[in-house]
Amino acid sequence: MAVTEAPAVSKPRIDWIDAVKGLTIILVVMEHTTFGVQGALGHLPPVFGAIADFAKPFRMPLFFLVAGLFAYKALYGDLRKFVDGKIVHFAYFYVLWSVIQIGIKIAVPHDGGWQVTYVDLLMIPIQPFAVLWFIYSLAMFFAAMRLIRSARPAYVFFFAIALYFMRLDTGWMLIDEFAWRFVWFVSGVYGAKHVFEIADWARARPASGLLLAATLLVSVGTVVFSHLIDIRGLELLMGFAGAGAAIMLVSISASNGLAGPLAFVGQHSLYIFLSFFLPMAATRIAMVKLGVENGDLITLVALTIAVVSPIIGFRILEKTPLKFLYIRPDMFRLTAPRGFKRNVVMTAGGD
Repeated sequence: MAVTEAPAVSKPRIDWIDAVKGLTIILVVMEHTTFGVQGALGHLPPVFGAIADFAKPFRMPLFFLVAGLFAYKALYGDLRKFVDGKIVHFAYFYVLWSVIQIGIKIAVPHDGGWQVTYVDLLMIPIQPFAVLWFIYSLAMFFAAMRLIRSARPAYVFFFAIALYFMRLDTGWMLIDEFAWRFVWFVSGVYGAKHVFEIADWARARPASGLLLAATLLVSVGTVVFSHLIDIRGLELLMGFAGAGAAIMLVSISASNGLAGPLAFVGQHSLYIFLSFFLPMAATRIAMVKLGVENGDLITLVALTIAVVSPIIGFRILEKTPLKFLYIRPDMFRLTAPRGFKRNVVMTAGGD
């Protein structure tokens, strides 16, 4: 079974992929905000709690599937560029923001039950901290796929499926999350052509796409709220169903010019992932102390601020000495420094 390169990507496809990334980060932030509010109030916000439960089967599967769509070039390209772009890149932000998050939790009293100590700093290389596990997992997925890139795709896929059904629960997030999520990244790498075909089909036949997406989402909701989602096979199927529905809906929206805000959020998804925790927690704590008791209102406000604040923070810091929080400095790069190629071109342009 030969591996084929992902198809060339047109502008509309880039738009819908950015929009899918935006949808994913919003769902991730929403879940953390929802359960943070539950911890503060003692009860789950009814509306956002239901949405969080509904989206759980496909939220992270969608993220890792999309991350795999454009992995082919890196997996089969220059090793130095691969290590720089897919290992060092993720490692830099993972270590930096792990130290920041742990340091804040140690220094500032918080309302959660998680006891954070200096030991957590020592565990950074082997035990991902909080939401930052996804960055570590991405680096591991890329590294694993690079090592086994010459294997038959069918073998890799069945290996990933086997890991998924093993239900590993070792207590080590690196191992457990790898086993649980790897199948989605593999699906993105080897199924890129089919994913783009699904998006193209939905854009070409929006009525049929909307009907199929609605049917898939109803299926997801039925399985989730009937608690059949605990069956591992159904959980896997609902991951594919929800991800497929989201891709079709976002693709249709993008083709009609309705996915602009989601695409904008998606273009800044890394910055949001890295730093949403602080404005989210600060907003939640402030609203609870002000006496707001409506959990859904607190969640909505905290979610909005948690998504918007990192984008504003990036824009403010990108031209200051603090830009290293969001932009990897040249000293942490294995390839040519940023702007190097541009300078070479200008120098070669004439005397």
